[in-house]
Amino acid sequence: MNKPKILYVVPTLKKDGAEVQISNLVSNLKKFQIDIYTIDLYRRGDSIESSLDGINIYSKNGIFNIFQLNKIINMNNYEVVHSHLPKADFLVGMLKFFKRSFIHLISVHAQYGTRIKESKIKYAVFNIIWKYILNHSDGVIAISNKISNWLIEERNINANLITTIHYGVEIRQRDKKLPNKKTVGMAARMVPWKGWDKVIDTAVLLKEQNVDFNLILAGSDDINYKNTLVDLVNKKGIKSFVSFHDHYEEIDDFFSQIDLFLFLSDSEGFGLVVLEAIENDIPVICSNIAPLSEFVDNTHGTLIDPQDITKVANLAKNILLNEDFRTEVQKKQKEKIISDFSILTASSNYENYYIKLLND
Repeated sequence: MNKPKILYVVPTLKKDGAEVQISNLVSNLKKFQIDIYTIDLYRRGDSIESSLDGINIYSKNGIFNIFQLNKIINMNNYEVVHSHLPKADFLVGMLKFFKRSFIHLISVHAQYGTRIKESKIKYAVFNIIWKYILNHSDGVIAISNKISNWLIEERNINANLITTIHYGVEIRQRDKKLPNKKTVGMAARMVPWKGWDKVIDTAVLLKEQNVDFNLILAGSDDINYKNTLVDLVNKKGIKSFVSFHDHYEEIDDFFSQIDLFLFLSDSEGFGLVVLEAIENDIPVICSNIAPLSEFVDNTHGTLIDPQDITKVANLAKNILLNEDFRTEVQKKQKEKIISDFSILTASSNYENYYIKLLND
């Protein structure tokens, strides 16, 4: 029996949070044939293409990609076209406006236009069109309760269209960690709202308290924000124990080097890297914001006000220097994600959603 066919449309296969989650999902969606259409394969950088073995991938970069997309949908008779990220939402939304023969599903991965230094003028125009596309779609998946509430309360999207399905990761039994390497790590896109400056300020306080540790800062640098961070590290006089690293192709390689993941972001759509850290048995200190609070255990106060750097530094010191405390934090955080935030749970939720959508 032929499986129902779904086409995922994404702007790029660049390895960021949304794209990594898509690659994990399509490997676990057994009841459907999932193909992918992308504008940019991102072969000049770190792409998820190599992880999509057995998946049909179509690509067309240029002003005529809407015509190729239309041709691909017609040729393969996709019942559902599932767009991810605004550029894909616009592309499929325009096609849907003229062509009604497929179900258009949209996943929303972030609160666009609300983060530090994002253009308010750009997103004022963007939100008018995007709101129309979402409200005329056949369904909207929010990746967190926070995103769902934002869509309903601030973007006036029809609540009846929205379903929340959290991200998931593969839950593995990890080998016992090596002895404390006294290393703190932070990994994310190098953009202002991720809280890099507060991580650096925390490192300064730890050094003032004579804590022996190193700090690894890793991530892609799309807007040349890394130069600002390097200047800040030099200004604070902590260059000798801080190292910068590009985006890790394998995030496990990053986690294998650290004992504590410090994530003091101002805004997140989900925060997949935090979930990945917890799955890797790394204790996490992170901002007490939704949606991080939806999956990070707070038994030991590790959900924290990112502005209270003294409190952050004291907690980090305790985790670095107290092995029993470090182990207890790690254990509690891992226990919380095992059932509700595994990739198997996420893929099952998606399959049930697709089945319901096709049968309605």
